[in-house]
Amino acid sequence: MNQRVRVTSPQTRLALRRRSDATRRLNRLAGQPQVDRSAIDLADAERALHRQRRLAVRTAAALLCALAALLTAAVLTPGRLGWAVLFFAPYPVLLALAAFHVRRAERIESEYGEGD
Repeated sequence: MNQRVRVTSPQTRLALRRRSDATRRLNRLAGQPQVDRSAIDLADAERALHRQRRLAVRTAAALLCALAALLTAAVLTPGRLGWAVLFFAPYPVLLALAAFHVRRAERIESEYGEGD
């Protein structure tokens, strides 16, 4: 009785009909030259992805440790100063961790992008 119907976007149907390549389309939108599929080293890309994942886990662990330390400092600090620690101290910590993470992720990306 119930018939299953596949619902897709008109753009998806168009892309499937044309068998368009997403990387070619994205490169065209970004104004970059088209990348030949043979030029992509999948093993290097996979290694870079794994290194970036490990970096993300280490950054998340560092964030948890830093926030736990700030919470402990806030609990041990008497009165309103404890609230000030909770309100103002996390932002510089977040900014520093974010800057470190982005710099390291870009360095990993550039190490594996030099093989061209």
